[in-house]
Amino acid sequence: MAKAQGTDDLFAIFVHAGAGYHSRENEVKHLKVCELAVEAGMAFLRHGGTAVSAVEMALMVLEDAPITNAGLGSNLNEQGIVECDASIVDHFGRSGAVGAVPSVKNPIQLARRIYDKACKSPGMSRVPPNLLCGEGATNFAWNNNVVVVPNDVLVSPLAGQRFKNWTFDIAEWERENPKDEMEIQAEYLRRAKPLIPADFPSIQKHIDAARRLDIQERPFRVMDAQAKVLDGPEPKIQSDGTLSSHGDNGSAEFSSGVPLPDKDAYTANPRSDKDDFITDTVGAIAIDKYGNIAAGSSSGGIGMKHPGRIGPAALIGIGTHVIPVDSTDPTQCAVAVVASGTGEHIASTFAASTCATRVYYSHRKAREGLFDQVNEEEAIAAMLENEFTGHPAVKNSDIDASLGLLAVKKTNEGIALFFAHNTDSFAIGSLSSRDEKAQCVMSRNPSHAPVAQGGMMIRPKKISNGSKKRKHQEPQRRPYSPHPENTDKSCLGLDLSAAELPTQDS
Repeated sequence: MAKAQGTDDLFAIFVHAGAGYHSRENEVKHLKVCELAVEAGMAFLRHGGTAVSAVEMALMVLEDAPITNAGLGSNLNEQGIVECDASIVDHFGRSGAVGAVPSVKNPIQLARRIYDKACKSPGMSRVPPNLLCGEGATNFAWNNNVVVVPNDVLVSPLAGQRFKNWTFDIAEWERENPKDEMEIQAEYLRRAKPLIPADFPSIQKHIDAARRLDIQERPFRVMDAQAKVLDGPEPKIQSDGTLSSHGDNGSAEFSSGVPLPDKDAYTANPRSDKDDFITDTVGAIAIDKYGNIAAGSSSGGIGMKHPGRIGPAALIGIGTHVIPVDSTDPTQCAVAVVASGTGEHIASTFAASTCATRVYYSHRKAREGLFDQVNEEEAIAAMLENEFTGHPAVKNSDIDASLGLLAVKKTNEGIALFFAHNTDSFAIGSLSSRDEKAQCVMSRNPSHAPVAQGGMMIRPKKISNGSKKRKHQEPQRRPYSPHPENTDKSCLGLDLSAAELPTQDS
């Protein structure tokens, strides 16, 4: 595999630990896990590993950290089950992804296994999948040596406590906001209820006799479509955290496994400065020694989600996207983007692919369907403000619209990192082949500006004219100024108010 011209063996990895609210008390923990993630990915890159492997390893570190909303410690769905999403994309745009997969410790590892098999035909003109969901994904994991564990193993104490609090809060809210009569009637009609009294003479024996006769005449397997239903009032949440239902035909009790607090302990659970509220995905982007780019995302999704809900981390072009190099492009430009935030809005706006396109072409959407040529920073800011927050699907929704974007643009001139978010905070880590140690920062938006952003440029070493001998010098970095409304002027340890950092020749 040939190296991309002009990169001078320049390689790097970037990660984010989710967009949302990272408490200042836990800030050090979030930045530490970002540091460990980029160091793990860089270990692969330094020894000639591919960008795909580096992304996989970095995300596995983030998944194994209980403080992130991915893998171990993920948010639980409304049934108390961990269901994760993940995706990985290489420099050709080939991908592997999983959605709503239960019982898998490292969903990004499973996405990688799917990616490995996605381009190899199993024979007989069959097409292998590049996205698997639910139990099908878990079965694929089992058959391909990916660790499968019981759900309890994936529930961290913090995630269990969040589930307990949210379950009780929802029960209290539903008690204080009862359903109207029409909705109750509609729900009653949807429920499976017997249409005849229980003491009415049964005709089941006649049905069974007819079925036996039918089977004798047509010896095919007949599936029993009957289902037992529980006749009685709707289940109610008890103070001990169990669901119970009592009726004339008996009673049933189901436990979530997590007891609820006493009613006297109920509060509205306002967000504390000590609590994290991270809405979604973690992500990673890497460029290897060969000049190839890759990206990946992993997420436990939103808390108390409906079982089977698939978020943007599993969806290519929505949560993760790569624009491959055009072989006719002299700059050898490639762009990768990973997104984090309100998944349903990210899906409606195709956030990752839209952002990648704007950064790739360095333009922003203007009036009358036209585009203005701008720098990449202006392009990503305009995309977040106008094509995400200002998107009709977002504006006409009652759901809060949060988004964090991590974008990397690789050309012969070097590697450019851009990030932008409209959330309170965004945790980012960076490590390149020119760095002695990882650089991590918690970008904050204390003024709640429409966009908080930053970035940096990493350039390869220059080669002196008339000589093949390289001059040793520090990497050239050109930081990108943040959005004017962002009061946080620091990014990855760089002073973004400076026009350009000086370089030194040895």
